[in-house]
Amino acid sequence: YTIALNAFEGAFLRENLDRIREMGFDIVEAEENVFAVSGVPTDLVSIDLPSFFHDILGEAGGYRAIRLEDLLKDKLATAACKAAVKGGDDLSQAEIDELFRLIDGNLGLKCPHGRPVVARMTKYELEKMFKRVV
Repeated sequence: YTIALNAFEGAFLRENLDRIREMGFDIVEAEENVFAVSGVPTDLVSIDLPSFFHDILGEAGGYRAIRLEDLLKDKLATAACKAAVKGGDDLSQAEIDELFRLIDGNLGLKCPHGRPVVARMTKYELEKMFKRVV
């Protein structure tokens, strides 16, 4: 992907390339204010990269006062949540097996924003939820 930026956005991105790379992006300046992205963090492979970077850079309008890491982490968390499996999604058996493999022994998982994605309940609570007991 290539992302064309205005002079202000280009200068900001150029100054922060190392930090952005540390967050998992493979990005270089292809020409003045045009950046080529050839790798992204795994959770973000399906995001709209130009929109993602324009959002980050737009929010960094007063960029000297904003911590880039905080801004990027918030955007990455939001993008990861949007890409996550949600209630009602159809999953193949292989996808289900992979999810269970990933959470094996790690109950209490949270989404990137900190909300829990796993809940523990007793058999009685489950049966009561589905009106199997009174």
